[in-house]
Amino acid sequence: MGSKINNVFLSDIKPVSGELVNVDCLIGKPYRLVFHDTLLFICDPFDSKTLTVLDVRNNRCIDRVLQTGSGPGEVSGSLRFSLSSIHKKLYVFQIQSGIFNTYNISDKSFPLVESVHIVERPANVVATAGALVGIGPFEKGRYHIYDRQGNFMNHAGTYPSEEISKNAQARFFLYQGDLCSQPEGGYFSLGSSYSDNLEFYKIQNGQTELLKKYGARDVEAKFENTVQLDDNCLLGYKSSYATDKYCYMLYSGKTFAENNRRVSWGKNIFVFEWDGNFVKSFRLDHEVLAFAVDESNGIIYGVVLHDGEAAIMKFKT
Repeated sequence: MGSKINNVFLSDIKPVSGELVNVDCLIGKPYRLVFHDTLLFICDPFDSKTLTVLDVRNNRCIDRVLQTGSGPGEVSGSLRFSLSSIHKKLYVFQIQSGIFNTYNISDKSFPLVESVHIVERPANVVATAGALVGIGPFEKGRYHIYDRQGNFMNHAGTYPSEEISKNAQARFFLYQGDLCSQPEGGYFSLGSSYSDNLEFYKIQNGQTELLKKYGARDVEAKFENTVQLDDNCLLGYKSSYATDKYCYMLYSGKTFAENNRRVSWGKNIFVFEWDGNFVKSFRLDHEVLAFAVDESNGIIYGVVLHDGEAAIMKFKT
């Protein structure tokens, strides 16, 4: 089942060429991109700031924002980013503290709008219109659903493999993935990092419904404090990006050995409607670590390696 599904995703894939974006400031080790209006937010810590803001009309870096620290509105530790383009809000989840911050990106001062503390500290949290969704090594469920104040409401989802169902740490880390949501609606999705498992859900009236599930391959790895991948372990979904209309998933499709024993990077981007229906796919001519989408102009921005250093590339679809 899994191989047939991926063949559908890959059978009519559109090749897309990229060109380097020549920025006028230092790019260090970017690990996430967020696009809004004409601005590309590059998640790249530098000089106590978390984000570099690039105006793509002229490829100029216009600011560095989001102070690192423990003060009001500041962030620290490992971070996860997501965006509501309609509401012009950037969401930043701090894993160590369990704090989920919301910032207004239409204001140049980048003000903190809301800060929510989630007591059980998931590994990632994303927003839907009426709830927050978290993943982590939970005793019950694959996903935990919280209200917008961070209070636990219920759990949802099961893991693909029953063999590790009694070990919360093992099942989470082996089936970890990139969480993606429609902030203006009630949908969320997760693509597994080390298999072809891909799931789409909807939250409605406090209930979570599985809409569509793809993939059939188990994770070929073991967990002994850390994930140890077999050489023939399939590398699945490596990054994601959400717009109000579509869910975009970056897919590797290589084995761990074929990918030179790297766990990240990919060339294939699959596009889905939020109910899980497959729409189209692209194959980039460069591997990317992470990406963002300018949907109105048909452009994908990606983090690439160029001459051994990180760079930003744009792909016109």
